[in-house]
Amino acid sequence: MKIINTHAHVIETGKAFAQEGNDYLKYIRGITAFEQADKVLDMLSAENLLRQMDEAGIEQSVVFAMYAPLLFASNEFVAELCQKYHGRFTGFASVDIKAPDAAGMLEHAVKNLGLKGLKLHPPLQNFFPNDRKLWPLYQKAHDLNIPVVFHVGTTPFGSLVKLSQANPILIDDVANDFPGLKIILTHLGTLWHNESFMVVEKHPNLYIDTAAYPYEISDLLTLNLVKRVGEDKFIFGTDFPMPYEGKMHRLADFTEIFGRLQIPDYLKEKIFSGNFLKMMHG
Repeated sequence: MKIINTHAHVIETGKAFAQEGNDYLKYIRGITAFEQADKVLDMLSAENLLRQMDEAGIEQSVVFAMYAPLLFASNEFVAELCQKYHGRFTGFASVDIKAPDAAGMLEHAVKNLGLKGLKLHPPLQNFFPNDRKLWPLYQKAHDLNIPVVFHVGTTPFGSLVKLSQANPILIDDVANDFPGLKIILTHLGTLWHNESFMVVEKHPNLYIDTAAYPYEISDLLTLNLVKRVGEDKFIFGTDFPMPYEGKMHRLADFTEIFGRLQIPDYLKEKIFSGNFLKMMHG
């Protein structure tokens, strides 16, 4: 069964440290989820991600660029990883949300760097996704025929972020005005589960990834829910290398939990790769 992990980060630590200075580690160690920050940082290499992918039977991962604190990775950095490890990584771009020509930045990343989608993190990038100033960016993504990934739900980043910017209901406004834009919500909604499922159920071109805590995956992904929201709407993701349930990230935990889900194998196959590939190429 082909498995694609559609949600992974390989942070460009050199530039992240340069931007944040000593406050980077001081801040991140103060977040409960990152009490073992040094171990998390040790995981942040493409080679470690590949080792974990091989252990879990994952053929390919989508790696996100991100123009934001803590998770910084440039489009160029992600594109170089994809070239170096051809076939194992697919890159999604990001943009500086405050840049006057964010749409042009996206077009360059797609047409010249070969990136295949757009990742946005409204709380970390400090914007509301239904701000109409962003409509030209969404129009560009639509014209390029690429999906836009929005972080929704809670985050582990403390006072650095505003949860109001991560409300999945805000994405309803975007989807209403851009019915042809492919949109992926993250983390099964991360404690905004029902609101996320409601928005995804409503719009034909909306999807949601499974990069949640393993116990959430087990509790939420019932056959009834999957059928109601849509068999084609769920895509497999893990949020590598974020810790969960008080332990370090292990990709195999996610593939193993899917093995125990009480849903038919054809649905597992759709979630593991079929839905994502259909969305990207269909």
